[in-house]
Amino acid sequence: MVTLAQLRDAALGGLDRAVVEWTDLAAALDGLVGRATTGVGGPLRASRWEGADADAAARGLAARGEQVMVAAQEARCVLTVLDTAADQLRNAQRDLWAGLAEAAAAGFTVFEDGRMEPADPTSRADAAMISRRHELEQLLAAPVRKATEVDTHCAETLARLYPTGTADWADTAADGTCVMALAGLDLATIPRGDPVAAAKWWAGLNPSERAMYLAGYPAVLGAMDGLPTEIRDRANRVALAEAKAGLIAELAAARAKRDAAGRTDDAKWRLRVTALKERLAAIEGLEATLRSGDDLYLMGFSAKGDGRAIVAIGNPDTAAHTAVYVPGTGAGLARIGSHVSRMRSLWLAARQESRSGGVSTITWIGYDAPDTLAHAISTSSANEAAPAFVRFLRGVGVTQGISSNNHVTVIGHSYGSVVVGQAAHYSGGLVAQDVVVVGSPGLHATKAEDLHISPKHVWVGAAEGDLVTSIGAGAHAPISENAKVHRRVTPDDKEFGANRFTSDGSSGHSEYWSTSDPMSLDNQAAIITGNYKDVRLIWGERP
Repeated sequence: MVTLAQLRDAALGGLDRAVVEWTDLAAALDGLVGRATTGVGGPLRASRWEGADADAAARGLAARGEQVMVAAQEARCVLTVLDTAADQLRNAQRDLWAGLAEAAAAGFTVFEDGRMEPADPTSRADAAMISRRHELEQLLAAPVRKATEVDTHCAETLARLYPTGTADWADTAADGTCVMALAGLDLATIPRGDPVAAAKWWAGLNPSERAMYLAGYPAVLGAMDGLPTEIRDRANRVALAEAKAGLIAELAAARAKRDAAGRTDDAKWRLRVTALKERLAAIEGLEATLRSGDDLYLMGFSAKGDGRAIVAIGNPDTAAHTAVYVPGTGAGLARIGSHVSRMRSLWLAARQESRSGGVSTITWIGYDAPDTLAHAISTSSANEAAPAFVRFLRGVGVTQGISSNNHVTVIGHSYGSVVVGQAAHYSGGLVAQDVVVVGSPGLHATKAEDLHISPKHVWVGAAEGDLVTSIGAGAHAPISENAKVHRRVTPDDKEFGANRFTSDGSSGHSEYWSTSDPMSLDNQAAIITGNYKDVRLIWGERP
């Protein structure tokens, strides 16, 4: 129990220093994870080492990285508890000091044990003084009682943060929820849906406050457009690990119920187990993708449904040229590796093409893409994706400096181009300098200018044998406005008015980023780096 004298004389600066030290420790641990990735993982990947020993080394490195990430998250939990204790104890101490000053002004002496007597002995029997003493005793008791409650709750919370010795993300998630409840940090105070407001809010937090929000709300911060990419990456990797831990626990419970179920319910639980295994495999695929390079940033993540992920190669906050790629039908966590691989090829080609500044290529699976071609006939997925995509692009602009936004290019493939088209019509439109669509079934527009961007900056690729550009036109390409020609207009039509670049060497619907015959790839690299004169056109007019 905290005494009046202890609270009155408490030197709370020590707690403040501890908060700073734990904040620095969390940051140092975050840096250690990064150094392990670049300093150890990078050379391992570059060595092309293969075989059982190489796999074991990779697993060992990943396991150590997990442990350090857990330690960083737990350090943030500890500093949240200490900061809460310092803040609430300081408030209680101020209230006590104010009460002591009021007691002295009223003519009372307050003793170390909290007893109170009138300074004038002759007034001890005075009824008014007795009443006043009782009132002041209650006034002084309240902050002491509050300090005792704070001390007890914070001590109990710190005790539950004791490390388990393993990378237990389920425990870490529970710890985060616990410390947020203790700190009283309200989720409603976090501005979401407005990248400018989010950036301003984050800039106004001190390092300890930022660490506290990372401790309690990693998934929320990871999804906030307008926050620095490195912060989103750190938060989303924690959210990913916690989601995986939750799925593992859910899978274990489902297996137990399957094994215990009678024949009537057995099929139901077998299906549940299969579905959970598929979701877990998709998450593990994303983890493998993130381990494939030391320059990848996880800008968005969700395990719901087919899963969503936004992965950047190179930091877009500092890149001179940024490409944001939207894949189409079937996109989800299960196929994230192949989509990021396409953007890796484009990133490498663009780096060769770029004459100034860095390059970032982003795979944006921030929407629930259609699962099949039958579902892709509808625009509902694109309509739902459009506001999220526009908000993401605005966030990219905010982190780059919205008044001097760097060169941003949007790339839509297949149904992803439908998303781009709907986003162009959404309030505010596309925050981008160039738009590229390949294998597009249509943009719900008959003219490039309908995208609210100069037709000189709209680029189209259509490979030989790509049937989507013709088959999909019935759902997403409007009828020509030319009264003499009643047909549907896809972006690769000359009438559309865009620049159509050559894609020789690519065939079918999925080879626009082929490295074996890279004409389409090289053209896109020239576009996203602003080297328009290097783009080989079939028709159109360069900027």
